[in-house]
Amino acid sequence: MSNSPSRSRRSRAAAPLSLSLVGALLLAGCAAPEPRGAGDVEALEPVTLELAEDGAPEVTVDGTIEAEEVSSRVLQDGDGAEVNEGDLAMVQTAIVDPESGEVTAENFTQGSEAVYLNETLKEGNDVLYDMLDQNKVGAQISFFMPGSQLGQGATDQLMVFQIADARPAHAEGDSVDVTDDSLPSVTRNEDSGEPTIESPEGDAPEDLVVQPLIQGDGEEIGEGDYVTMQYKGVKWSDGEEFDSSWSKDELFGTTFDQVIQGWGEGLQGQKVGSQVLLVVPPAQGYGESDGHELQEETLVFVVDILHTMPPAQPAPAPEDESGDASGEGESGEDPASPSASPSASE
Repeated sequence: MSNSPSRSRRSRAAAPLSLSLVGALLLAGCAAPEPRGAGDVEALEPVTLELAEDGAPEVTVDGTIEAEEVSSRVLQDGDGAEVNEGDLAMVQTAIVDPESGEVTAENFTQGSEAVYLNETLKEGNDVLYDMLDQNKVGAQISFFMPGSQLGQGATDQLMVFQIADARPAHAEGDSVDVTDDSLPSVTRNEDSGEPTIESPEGDAPEDLVVQPLIQGDGEEIGEGDYVTMQYKGVKWSDGEEFDSSWSKDELFGTTFDQVIQGWGEGLQGQKVGSQVLLVVPPAQGYGESDGHELQEETLVFVVDILHTMPPAQPAPAPEDESGDASGEGESGEDPASPSASPSASE
């Protein structure tokens, strides 16, 4: 995702931190948090967070953090919406040197990462789940992991994060009238938002079909973005469902260079909050994947676009004594994405 007299530093490398907080917390288990934190809450009293005019985090560590267990502390209460089971929490994260307070990487200024509050998260890491579920939008929280909990030779780790937003884990926006009667109809469960795709009829279209069903008003998906979605896929030939994030109760996140061509061409430029019906012919699906069970199938997808995160941007190059930029700026890695594209369930 150097010492100074004030022990407070701005970040020199602002890069999206895809699932960095989630991954880190999954490495370390601790008891379910008390209302205002977990573990040694008092040990994190030296940590404070302020935001600069551009939204960048400025962290001060006024003292030494002496916690021997995984710990968290609420730095500021939120005054926004509640974050509930089934929501998608937008989390802004900063990785901090626990001794100097230097922010080494952050995504406050470049977006946020999406964390899904589902049963899987609750069972796998109740600490993270509770920190989100027990706070409101706007809350700021510190999180500390002693190196002794992370393996031999590991160093202490400190993170701060802010709950930037919370939204449903399904599309929300204005319904779009579909005038093409040849397309299968789609209905939605009013509570969960899960779509049901009616079995297609007639001959499958030869070209890619992109039909918005709900028009969102969020950010537009840009080239190279890491996109979080819900989706369901059925075969045109018999209407049989072959894959669904809804069935798994797991969101799907990826960059479009990791998925079938029809997704990249059909979803690029769509907006967060939208629901899109895609009809993907074999040539833009799995037609080139010899032996794939969907190789000759035309596929019908309904995709809910929940979140998009731009690729990491290079940090500004350091300046030499003359004031000229020198060297190459550091850059964060692109957000991690699954290696498998939407495909038949194994």
